[in-house]
Amino acid sequence: MSELQEYTFNFELLPEDSKKHIPLSFEVEEGAKEIIIEGSFEPKLLDEEESKKSAIEALKMYINQGDFPLDIDTLPVNALNEALKPFIPIRNLINFRLFDPLGNFRGTGDDRFYKGLPIKIGEHISSLGCVSGKIYPGKWRFIIETHMVVKKCILNVKIKIDNEDTQEIPELSYGYKPIVTGNTDKKGWVAGDFHAHSNHSDGSLPIEGVVKNAIERGLDFIFLTDHNKISGWSSIKREGFPVFPGVELTTFWGHFTAFGVNKYIEWSVIDPSVGISKASELVHSLGGLFCVAHPFTIGDPICTGCRCTLDVDWSYVDALEIWAGFFKERRNENTESLKLWRRLLLEGYRITGIGSTDIHTLQDVSPDSPKTYVFVEKLDLANILDSLKRGRVFITRGPRIDFSIDDATIGDTIKVNGRSKLSYSSQDSLDLKVFYNGETILEIPNTLSGEVYISLGMPGYIYLEFWERNSLVAITNPIFIS
Repeated sequence: MSELQEYTFNFELLPEDSKKHIPLSFEVEEGAKEIIIEGSFEPKLLDEEESKKSAIEALKMYINQGDFPLDIDTLPVNALNEALKPFIPIRNLINFRLFDPLGNFRGTGDDRFYKGLPIKIGEHISSLGCVSGKIYPGKWRFIIETHMVVKKCILNVKIKIDNEDTQEIPELSYGYKPIVTGNTDKKGWVAGDFHAHSNHSDGSLPIEGVVKNAIERGLDFIFLTDHNKISGWSSIKREGFPVFPGVELTTFWGHFTAFGVNKYIEWSVIDPSVGISKASELVHSLGGLFCVAHPFTIGDPICTGCRCTLDVDWSYVDALEIWAGFFKERRNENTESLKLWRRLLLEGYRITGIGSTDIHTLQDVSPDSPKTYVFVEKLDLANILDSLKRGRVFITRGPRIDFSIDDATIGDTIKVNGRSKLSYSSQDSLDLKVFYNGETILEIPNTLSGEVYISLGMPGYIYLEFWERNSLVAITNPIFIS
């Protein structure tokens, strides 16, 4: 193998360098067939005591929210240490993204700097999360992303450009093997997961494994939403199970899922100065829908950028993740998201509430994980997006549910008409709560189905929650009242 060129970049990064985009570039000569990027940084981690001190404020904010907030200062030391244990140690998080001279997105590194693994962009085969194709001559843009620098470190990067596409390295993206042959033909209520990751970003499963798991869970479709890329979805060939395109815009200031998008979106357009408007407009211009993901999850420095810290203009938002992951485990954030959703609905925003596993590993799925049901005339992307936008959606961890008012059902709009008949049903006997304009107006314990008459004297919305003791089991989207 003949090496055409080699570049090296070395940086000293300090905590004040967090949340920056550092632009670099390098020239590629004619005849290049592959680019190999090797990078590493030291030190990677805070020690245990430094990590605890760094994590406490994030944990304090996380548990002091929702329907049962806790004051971290009241926790015994042993309980506090136990609560901190899953988040220790805290680490530096440094990534990159790469663009060719035509402006095409060609790859990102995710955890490979942290692991010290090389990354390949080749004509015919590339690393997971990268895009194969012609290695164009000219200036390539290489942007270092300092998601979080918790401790001063030295980053060393070496870029090698070769005239053969033969170098074998770990974690290459090989051909996709379909799980289901033939097309899926379904309609009515279909169950899906709107937030799933593969090993094209930081998931542990290949896409085939994500699809197999979805089938085992009884799902009818998924959206593949790898971080800041669509390389995984682009690699899928001849798959009969519906895997729809998406991306999780993984910014320094929050995570936002875009559904129905099959092109790279420059996520750096989301920042405190402009909010989400530019990104949402880009998503909508591509025919997609824009969702705020897990807005109240644990944040910096534990889960870097995961918590939404932006001042969101909700007129740009189509959906909100109101149930993320295990409800019991993430109760603080999920019930805080529910409170936000009720308030936004009361303010007149028609934002659809969805649930998701945010699956990264098989351990992210349990009987407490949500499925999101969408009512469609046909199971395809256009119908899923249309029904999602219209709010024809309910979320459940198991039992199917139903809800109507007179002749209207979930997602419909009715006129203020005084006395109306509300009908409901659930496959399991559960405790029902009826919410009207953000307030609980009716509670019926241990019920399967029924009809009640209610007075709807004010415009707004009405929806149902189904509980089992202290745990949410299912939730509908609203019927709106005008």
